[in-house]
Amino acid sequence: MDARNTFILRGGQSAIAALLCTLTAAYAAVPPVDAQGTPARIRCGTSAAGAAVYAAHADKIIFTLSGGLPAVDPDDQPALNAVPRDTELDIKVLDNPRTVADLKGKVLSFLGAVDSAATRQSVKIIDVDYAMVCPNTPT
Repeated sequence: MDARNTFILRGGQSAIAALLCTLTAAYAAVPPVDAQGTPARIRCGTSAAGAAVYAAHADKIIFTLSGGLPAVDPDDQPALNAVPRDTELDIKVLDNPRTVADLKGKVLSFLGAVDSAATRQSVKIIDVDYAMVCPNTPT
């Protein structure tokens, strides 16, 4: 047997070697920071006319409202007043993958409420879920 390619662990040495292998495998290098935002445009296929078909992007914004919100259209004020306060609500809105999403602005505009510094304080974003859906394309 070639001694240069073989080593023998005895007693506690094998336990230490096993522990070191386990510790090494449990930790990965920290990935680098990617400061370059790239739009998440997903190509789903090609239309019958040959045009590229891209996925539709949507956000489900989970939020709470507190306090009163003035409606953009005064006729909508009773409906806006009826939206529950201090409980989790959600909306589903289309998202443009080429822009930064203003979540509070999306909530206020979806509800038909005035978007101002004061009304933004009434909106608390809890979470955002994201979906991309590809339409059917001819095969």
